[in-house]
Amino acid sequence: MRIAITSNYKIGNETGTAHVSEELCRELSKKNKVTYFCVGEKYKKSKLNDNLTIFTFPSVEINNLVIPFITPRATVNMFKYLDKFKPDIVHAQNPFLICSLAQMWARTNKVPYLVTFHHIPTQAIEHLLPKFSKNIVTKIAEDIYKEISLKGFLEKSDGVIALNQTIRKSIRKVNKKIPVKIINNGLDLSKLLRVESKKSTLANVEFMFMGSYTERKNQKYLIKVFAHLPKNYRLTLYGSKTTGGPYLRELESLIKKLEIENVDLNDYTKNKSEAFANTDYLVSASVKEAQSLVIIEALASGKPVIGLKNETTAELINESNGVVLPQKTSPKEFAKQILKLITEKDYKETSRNARKDSNNFRIEKVAPRLLKFYKEFVSKT
Repeated sequence: MRIAITSNYKIGNETGTAHVSEELCRELSKKNKVTYFCVGEKYKKSKLNDNLTIFTFPSVEINNLVIPFITPRATVNMFKYLDKFKPDIVHAQNPFLICSLAQMWARTNKVPYLVTFHHIPTQAIEHLLPKFSKNIVTKIAEDIYKEISLKGFLEKSDGVIALNQTIRKSIRKVNKKIPVKIINNGLDLSKLLRVESKKSTLANVEFMFMGSYTERKNQKYLIKVFAHLPKNYRLTLYGSKTTGGPYLRELESLIKKLEIENVDLNDYTKNKSEAFANTDYLVSASVKEAQSLVIIEALASGKPVIGLKNETTAELINESNGVVLPQKTSPKEFAKQILKLITEKDYKETSRNARKDSNNFRIEKVAPRLLKFYKEFVSKT
């Protein structure tokens, strides 16, 4: 099969959408011809292997946000390449920019077009700006987006891949007829499954969280939690310091204000195996997570998870592999629950359960399910 996959991120970007898109391309290219359209420094076609070609768009950076430079020339270049490549199917990762261009080409050439939403479609603006989620202006903006942009986009698409029931229900609020298949993200978990699964002594307990320094990830809350814990309970936060901006500076100021010595703000690392090997637990306070990769990766590494309730923790975390707490839990109560988890639950058993619960997210299991869904549409053309 010939497959075109699109996203709006640079190769190696810390964002989960970028990560899963790249891993999907590599896995599918083992037996299929794949072209990945994404963001780069300039127009460039490069082959990663005999079956995988990367087609990059030039980009512009605005306030640390890298945006593909969509011009008439960009459209022509993309369409010419697609005409030559002749994909059997186009699979977009979210519905914007490069992905929208791909939809235009697919409709013109009667090629099936599928989209995976890596956010809750009817809460797109709230996802980006959680601080304003209760704002009436945000509500109006989301209603306009839903009724005009999202509804039109779905009408021009052939199918949707929903990561979970939450996203499926969101789609159905806008479009009752479009085929929707629930297929979760797929990751190469092979290295993480080999991470040593053992807890440090109670004299030194290590915690971590990995994610962009943004309000949605709510690292400020986690810092307040660790103000209530002993100094030998250490939290390491990983995220891009380049894109952290004002929020990162707020975190630094909060640590100084509270005189906290057990929280470290680290830069993003690609060596996730090492990061998980050096920790005992993952903590999360994210406001919204359509499907958090770091939680999946923590489970695969055998690390129990304790977090506030969101779309991912509600789906994946339970009493056998960690703890889920209500969104309104105070930092002090969260700290108490950490102490309870450590003292009352058998670590080795919880770790084993965590690894077992990551099994359905292995890329080698997810890719065949996607291919099967692709073929349902290809066979109709």
